[in-house]
Amino acid sequence: MNLIKKSVKNLAAIMVVVALGVTSASAADGDPDAKQEVRNVAAVKLLKEHKDMSLVYVKGLVCPSCAIGIRVKLSKLPFVDSTRYKRGIDMDAKTQLLTIALLPMVKANAEEVEKAITDAGYEPVERYWLEGDKLRTTTFASVKKSK
Repeated sequence: MNLIKKSVKNLAAIMVVVALGVTSASAADGDPDAKQEVRNVAAVKLLKEHKDMSLVYVKGLVCPSCAIGIRVKLSKLPFVDSTRYKRGIDMDAKTQLLTIALLPMVKANAEEVEKAITDAGYEPVERYWLEGDKLRTTTFASVKKSK
């Protein structure tokens, strides 16, 4: 009888955790694209705070689970500093910004970044950088072709 009570309690706990996870995912899924203004403010803040990084807007990056496939693909690239963040990659589902930690004095290869994100099943849209205090962006080639 005690075994049954424990099993029921465990099942109830699992159901609560799953329900909370579904609610969180649904909330993120409800707003698939972060607003450009929000992304720009976050991009400036990140770029001012951190050096040796590349910042990318990834369409469809709306939950922590998205991180897995993208992280696996990007962390294999030769310019990624896998000692920072989680295997060199940090993601913010609220802004849909992907931060790639770069090895010191090394630039990211935009084509390789684009291919890795696309191979993971997501759409890389823009890269961000600062020139002085001014935010600059460039659109990835695959987005330019589809317009």
